[in-house]
Amino acid sequence: MTEKCGILYKFALFKQRYTRGTSWTQILLNFGIITANAKLFEDFFLINFGLTIPMVIAISIPIYVIFCYILGHIDEKSGFWQIENDLGYRVTPLSDEMLQAIREIRKKLD
Repeated sequence: MTEKCGILYKFALFKQRYTRGTSWTQILLNFGIITANAKLFEDFFLINFGLTIPMVIAISIPIYVIFCYILGHIDEKSGFWQIENDLGYRVTPLSDEMLQAIREIRKKLD
Protein backbone atom coordinates (compact mmCIF):
# COMPACT_ATOMS: atom_id res chain seq x y z
CA MET A 1 0.00 0.00 0.00
CA THR A 2 1.04 3.57 -0.52
CA GLU A 3 1.76 6.00 2.26
CA LYS A 4 -0.88 8.49 3.34
CA CYS A 5 1.52 11.39 3.20
CA GLY A 6 3.76 13.02 0.71
CA ILE A 7 3.16 15.02 -2.42
CA LEU A 8 1.70 12.17 -4.51
CA TYR A 9 -0.89 11.32 -1.85
CA LYS A 10 -1.89 14.98 -1.52
CA PHE A 11 -2.16 15.34 -5.29
CA ALA A 12 -4.23 12.15 -5.62
CA LEU A 13 -6.55 13.31 -2.84
CA PHE A 14 -6.91 16.70 -4.52
CA LYS A 15 -7.66 15.06 -7.87
CA GLN A 16 -10.28 12.78 -6.35
CA ARG A 17 -12.05 15.67 -4.59
CA TYR A 18 -11.77 17.84 -7.69
CA THR A 19 -13.38 15.12 -9.82
CA ARG A 20 -16.27 14.71 -7.39
CA GLY A 21 -16.69 18.49 -7.30
CA THR A 22 -16.78 18.76 -11.08
CA SER A 23 -19.45 16.07 -11.19
CA TRP A 24 -21.69 18.09 -8.87
CA THR A 25 -20.87 21.31 -10.71
CA GLN A 26 -21.91 19.70 -14.00
CA ILE A 27 -25.30 18.88 -12.51
CA LEU A 28 -25.80 22.52 -11.53
CA LEU A 29 -24.57 23.76 -14.91
CA ASN A 30 -27.02 21.46 -16.66
CA PHE A 31 -29.87 23.10 -14.75
CA GLY A 32 -28.54 26.46 -15.96
CA ILE A 33 -28.44 25.17 -19.54
CA ILE A 34 -32.06 24.02 -19.24
CA THR A 35 -33.02 27.47 -17.98
CA ALA A 36 -31.13 29.19 -20.82
CA ASN A 37 -32.84 26.97 -23.41
CA ALA A 38 -36.22 27.70 -21.86
CA LYS A 39 -35.54 31.42 -22.26
CA LEU A 40 -34.24 30.92 -25.80
CA PHE A 41 -37.43 29.12 -26.85
CA GLU A 42 -39.73 31.30 -24.74
CA ASP A 43 -41.94 32.31 -27.65
CA PHE A 44 -42.22 28.72 -28.93
CA PHE A 45 -43.46 27.39 -25.59
CA LEU A 46 -45.77 30.34 -25.00
CA ILE A 47 -47.40 30.35 -28.45
CA ASN A 48 -47.67 26.58 -28.99
CA PHE A 49 -48.29 25.33 -25.45
CA GLY A 50 -49.24 28.42 -23.44
CA LEU A 51 -46.39 27.79 -20.99
CA THR A 52 -44.44 30.54 -19.28
CA ILE A 53 -40.72 30.22 -18.50
CA PRO A 54 -41.22 29.23 -14.83
CA MET A 55 -43.67 26.54 -15.95
CA VAL A 56 -41.24 25.21 -18.57
CA ILE A 57 -38.40 25.10 -16.04
CA ALA A 58 -40.61 23.44 -13.43
CA ILE A 59 -41.51 20.73 -15.96
CA SER A 60 -38.15 20.29 -17.70
CA ILE A 61 -35.84 19.92 -14.67
CA PRO A 62 -37.70 16.94 -13.15
CA ILE A 63 -37.94 15.37 -16.62
CA TYR A 64 -34.18 15.85 -17.06
CA VAL A 65 -33.41 14.29 -13.64
CA ILE A 66 -35.70 11.32 -14.33
CA PHE A 67 -34.20 10.84 -17.80
CA CYS A 68 -30.64 10.86 -16.40
CA TYR A 69 -31.64 8.38 -13.68
CA ILE A 70 -33.19 6.04 -16.24
CA LEU A 71 -30.05 6.22 -18.41
CA GLY A 72 -27.92 5.42 -15.36
CA HIS A 73 -30.18 2.49 -14.51
CA ILE A 74 -29.94 1.14 -18.08
CA ASP A 75 -26.16 1.62 -17.96
CA GLU A 76 -25.99 -0.35 -14.72
CA LYS A 77 -28.28 -3.17 -15.87
CA SER A 78 -26.57 -3.54 -19.26
CA GLY A 79 -23.22 -4.08 -17.57
CA PHE A 80 -21.47 -1.20 -19.35
CA TRP A 81 -20.69 0.46 -16.01
CA GLN A 82 -18.96 -2.71 -14.82
CA ILE A 83 -16.92 -2.94 -18.02
CA GLU A 84 -15.71 0.63 -17.47
CA ASN A 85 -14.69 -0.19 -13.89
CA ASP A 86 -12.93 -3.37 -15.00
CA LEU A 87 -10.93 -1.40 -17.54
CA GLY A 88 -9.77 0.88 -14.73
CA TYR A 89 -8.29 -2.14 -12.96
CA ARG A 90 -6.68 -3.36 -16.16
CA VAL A 91 -4.63 -0.20 -16.64
CA THR A 92 -3.63 0.13 -12.97
CA PRO A 93 -0.61 -2.04 -12.13
CA LEU A 94 -1.28 -2.04 -8.37
CA SER A 95 -4.83 -3.24 -8.89
CA ASP A 96 -3.58 -5.98 -11.18
CA GLU A 97 -1.11 -7.13 -8.52
CA MET A 98 -3.87 -7.10 -5.92
CA LEU A 99 -6.17 -9.19 -8.13
CA GLN A 100 -3.38 -11.72 -8.75
CA ALA A 101 -2.73 -11.97 -5.01
CA ILE A 102 -6.44 -12.54 -4.34
CA ARG A 103 -6.53 -15.29 -6.97
CA GLU A 104 -3.52 -16.98 -5.37
CA ILE A 105 -5.17 -16.84 -1.95
CA ARG A 106 -8.36 -18.35 -3.38
CA LYS A 107 -6.36 -21.21 -4.94
CA LYS A 108 -4.70 -21.92 -1.59
CA LEU A 109 -8.06 -21.91 0.20
CA ASP A 110 -9.64 -24.29 -2.34
